[in-house]
Amino acid sequence: MDKFLVKISKSKKNTKTNAEKNVGLSEENLHSIEKKRSKIDIVPNTKDINQIQNAVSSDVVTSKSDQTTNTLLILGEKSTNALILFSSGFGPYQPNNIIFPQHSGRKFRPEWYSSFPWIEYSPSSNSAFCFYCRAFPSNTSDPTFVSVGFKQWSKASYKSFPQHEKSFGYKEASAKLAGYKSSKKSGSIISKVNTHHQQIVADNRAYLKCIFSIIVDETQDLSRHEQVAIIIRYATKDLSPAEVFLGFYETETTDGETLSMLIKSTFVSHGLKIENIRGQCYDGATSMRGSYKGVQARIREENHLAMYIHCNAHILNLCLIDLAKQVSYVRNVFGTLNTLHNFIGASSKRHAIFEKMYSVLNVSTCDGPKTLKSLSDTRWSCRLDALKAVLLNFQTVVSTLEDISENDAVYGSDANALLKSINTFEFLFCIYFLKNIMLLTNVLSKYLQSSSIIYSNVQSMAKVTIQELCNMRCEESFNNTWNEVDILRKQYNVSSPILPRKQKIPAKLGGGLKEVENTIINKHYKINIYFAVLDNIINDMGERFEENNLYVLNCMQDILLNDMPNNNSFKEINKMYGFDEDNLKAETTILNRMYKTVHDQNNVQSKINFIASENYKAGFPTLTRLIQLLITVPTNSASCERSFSCLRRLKTYLRTTMGQTRLNSLGILQIERERSSLIDKDEVIDKFSAAAECRGHRLLLQ
Repeated sequence: MDKFLVKISKSKKNTKTNAEKNVGLSEENLHSIEKKRSKIDIVPNTKDINQIQNAVSSDVVTSKSDQTTNTLLILGEKSTNALILFSSGFGPYQPNNIIFPQHSGRKFRPEWYSSFPWIEYSPSSNSAFCFYCRAFPSNTSDPTFVSVGFKQWSKASYKSFPQHEKSFGYKEASAKLAGYKSSKKSGSIISKVNTHHQQIVADNRAYLKCIFSIIVDETQDLSRHEQVAIIIRYATKDLSPAEVFLGFYETETTDGETLSMLIKSTFVSHGLKIENIRGQCYDGATSMRGSYKGVQARIREENHLAMYIHCNAHILNLCLIDLAKQVSYVRNVFGTLNTLHNFIGASSKRHAIFEKMYSVLNVSTCDGPKTLKSLSDTRWSCRLDALKAVLLNFQTVVSTLEDISENDAVYGSDANALLKSINTFEFLFCIYFLKNIMLLTNVLSKYLQSSSIIYSNVQSMAKVTIQELCNMRCEESFNNTWNEVDILRKQYNVSSPILPRKQKIPAKLGGGLKEVENTIINKHYKINIYFAVLDNIINDMGERFEENNLYVLNCMQDILLNDMPNNNSFKEINKMYGFDEDNLKAETTILNRMYKTVHDQNNVQSKINFIASENYKAGFPTLTRLIQLLITVPTNSASCERSFSCLRRLKTYLRTTMGQTRLNSLGILQIERERSSLIDKDEVIDKFSAAAECRGHRLLLQ
């Protein structure tokens, strides 16, 4: 159909149609447009906002005449007719002053305009159309209301029109119409989404240019496959640490060479560079921390700046495990606790007796555990829970074992043996004393599992914990513990403390009895149990945490913490990372002066917050780089441990055949929930819909 021009003047004459009301057409032009609109064949046109905007911008022009300002609306190809009318201020064509012919004994009713404002009527075909669907059609639009025309007037108001308003095509067209109106006022929604998307991309690309640390750990899933969790750590713009989960990666072996190659290939696939690594954090496995063939050694061969940090949370856990192995009294207590949990928990009948005794004795444990807890080498706080569970439910445990010992012909002997082991002053003293130790170490354990802590905080917290343990090693503290346990002994009707029996010397070594070193009972407990346990854990923690006491990190801490840092600290940082020594000294001096004017406390984290919150990063570029280095160095691999908890929720015994790609994708969506919320879901749905065309649509998505 040839193009034609319609002049829209500013004259305000009597109105006859909605179109005339909206734009103030002259009668001559109005009759012309009504006549020509009625003859236009209606077909689907553009499918998205971009095409809509292009169509409007190409078909609508404005100009000025000599006498008055007019708008020239080019009603172009019939495929863009409805859209151009809408973009120019027209609504649906809804004539009232005409005779509506009958069809099958019924005719179109003008009052439908108010009930269904989207309706427009074509006099030439005596049909109704949907103006919204014509302007913004899609694959789900009903052709009856777009191109064919509706004329079943007997079904219009109570069936066909309401059904059309509920259709996918109509709702999509209505949404596009609202979005198009909004974009005219505040800009395109798509442009805003694209701007936000571009900002995220820019930030992510900036992260890739910065320094990362890497955190790696491995575990076995329910399919007996080794899964390696890889996490990167970096400093954000506000100088706070952030850790990002890259995914689970299956490996057949866990030797140093295989794991290091896996890490390298993962970095390549994500566009990361090995030379940007500044820290590595793994557990104490030989394949990870080996000095020659471990993962950390192989990474440092390519990048000597990638310092290795032994996970501090694992270090503390190893100290507690060693304590249970090296002190016989502690070893016996934890062995008894493990046997007790397995004995009562392995049988529903015996556990029912425990619950019955708990109810009969009316035990009140407040917020403490009401059941026995198991021991585990990987759950770091389980030992404290196990000790508290037995201590708070001691009378219930004793009564349960007494009942089983008297009434169970099969397991009565086992119950009696356990009863003799726990119903003693020695057992009660050990679990009470160990509980006090675990309360201190558990605070450190929970703190070390945070992903936001930095090297300075860890060193400070570990030193304070060791000092508190040292404070327990005194006569006064032992006497307090002894007296408190004695009160519990009387409360639970436990036998009085006795000296251990004299051990026999083998005949080949001369025979006879071995003399007891301490003949006073409380002195025996103080030296052989109380002091022995404290000495063991204090020395072990001091030695193991010293492994992560790295000189270069101490130099960073010295520069950020002290008013007058040691010159060797500046020289070491310059030697290691190539910082300008003079600039670093000058910035440190100025920062300390500014900081003192507003802060009394002096610690590393406070100074970092000061630079970040006051936005002094531009004024202290060298110090900012130093802070980024310190923040980037990881302190623990707890994030990997938490990802394993997610792995167990995703790959259950019902999903053991799940593929690695699906497992990895689900893991990222679950663990990185905050980041996954930024995904453009409409784009995902479009891709899903396009991929589903080859096997048939399950849902109407387009």
